[in-house]
Amino acid sequence: MDKRIYLCLAHMSGKEQAFIKEAFDTNWVVPLGPNVNAFEDELKHFVGQDKEVVALSAGTAAIHLGLIQLGVGAGDEVICQSFTFCASANPVAYQGAKPVFVDSEEDTWNMDPVLLEEAIKDRIAKTGKKPKAILPVHLYGMPARIDEICAIAAKYDIPVLEDAAEALGSEFKGQ
Repeated sequence: MDKRIYLCLAHMSGKEQAFIKEAFDTNWVVPLGPNVNAFEDELKHFVGQDKEVVALSAGTAAIHLGLIQLGVGAGDEVICQSFTFCASANPVAYQGAKPVFVDSEEDTWNMDPVLLEEAIKDRIAKTGKKPKAILPVHLYGMPARIDEICAIAAKYDIPVLEDAAEALGSEFKGQ
């Protein structure tokens, strides 16, 4: 079973002022409206019709919601990569859980799969339980070694919550 949840953000294109004016003129300011619905529909088409898409206020909110969906709570540990923006790890703390940082590998600057497995083994040895989730980040449009990360996650039956905020449109092995 695929236990990955994907997160991504849209980037500014220069037409935002016109959309803001339209939102105010039509009184569709918050929380929904035709532009949000259209964005969700286009993104669903882009990522595949079998995926569900929900627009949120920020990538941090998306990670927070993903952690809630995975049942992350007080006393849990979540493996995060060390080289990232704090918004990737902050929602872990919001849930009362502890981020466990794993260093990057030099080719992509993203989570090192070898160090990931070492960290999982370390946490099991020291705490008697496995981490509740793994939170790799695809930095600067550079996909992490997600196949290796997911293989390790599957080996230990740990869900993966991918922060793809900076990677919308990136490809990994043709996908």
